[in-house]
Amino acid sequence: MDDSDGAMADESMEPIKIGLISQEEELFSFPEVRAVAEAYVAYFNAELGGIDGHPVELDVCTVGDAVESHIACAQYFVNADDVHVVLNTAAGAGSVTTGAMLAEAGVANLGLGYDFPDYFVPNLYNFDPGLPGLAQVFFVFASGSRDVTTMTLYIADDPAFAPFVPALEAIAASNGITITEVIPLGFEPDLTGPVSAADTANEGWLFVLADGAQCTAAAAAVDTVGYGGHLFANDLCMSQDVVESGVLDGWSGPILSSAPTVDGGAEVDEIVRILDTYGGADVQRAGLGGWGLANTVIARDILIAGGGADATRESVLQALSTYSSSDLPGMPDVSCPGPDPWLGACNTSPLMVTVSDGQLTSPDGFVLLDFTELNFLLG
Repeated sequence: MDDSDGAMADESMEPIKIGLISQEEELFSFPEVRAVAEAYVAYFNAELGGIDGHPVELDVCTVGDAVESHIACAQYFVNADDVHVVLNTAAGAGSVTTGAMLAEAGVANLGLGYDFPDYFVPNLYNFDPGLPGLAQVFFVFASGSRDVTTMTLYIADDPAFAPFVPALEAIAASNGITITEVIPLGFEPDLTGPVSAADTANEGWLFVLADGAQCTAAAAAVDTVGYGGHLFANDLCMSQDVVESGVLDGWSGPILSSAPTVDGGAEVDEIVRILDTYGGADVQRAGLGGWGLANTVIARDILIAGGGADATRESVLQALSTYSSSDLPGMPDVSCPGPDPWLGACNTSPLMVTVSDGQLTSPDGFVLLDFTELNFLLG
């Protein structure tokens, strides 16, 4: 950060842009990222003097599930000479495709780390533990903190999820957990049939699902079945509306940031203040909200380090490649590059949360992972 606290940006000066590829349509939808990014940009301009007095501007390109829309947005930012850093929420195949396009063009890309290749493409850096972290933390936590040794894996019945099953099974086994069955779940509102077919003797049930609606249906089915073991869900289940509904009470899962928790202390209080002051109706701290606000802060940091108004793509990418921070809001310590060969893994510490009375609590805190323990998956 610069030292302009308390100053307003000068709107007469040329804006400094942050790009955003915003996944807001179809199966994967993260509108909370745009909402918190807009709130933090407004905060930068109102209280931190923008960047060296220049206002910060968010340049948004929206995408759906189709890779073609992702490619179009990535190409838009490749051609935009005044955009040197892009927040990228493209999911699925679009994550790897857009990240590689931006990296090849020398544009700093702050992505979700959706798949393993995101961590090995030169010039790609992620502040989300992503698939490797989320896959690993389930089993590190379930084994070490919940003494789980057997598990049922429920996974969204979608082609985008199927390739992850072998990796999840292998990581589970490396942590002393046997996945005894894999049950695909569709998107119908009543999932009692497939859920009731599972082995209730397993000590844990893990749900890797696509969105809040599917998670709500799965939770209702679990309640109907009366399963009494440990329940785990991926971060896509931890949207604000699903958590607040209470259907996930007692469930645990990984998220990126302490922003949506109720026991995060003064740091979370400040996040709440900023979002309450500058956010619109769609702003929320759950889902990918914490990712969005932290990466918006990172984008500003590397633009400042890269020279502010005089920054170039080369200088911003260089700042990103050696970026480290211990004071990102709601985040653990981060540092680039990551451990060899996971050079893009700048954050290897997901936060395990437990839902209680419709709220996210974090009694177990951030879980520091060793990504090199996944090297056996690389062949």
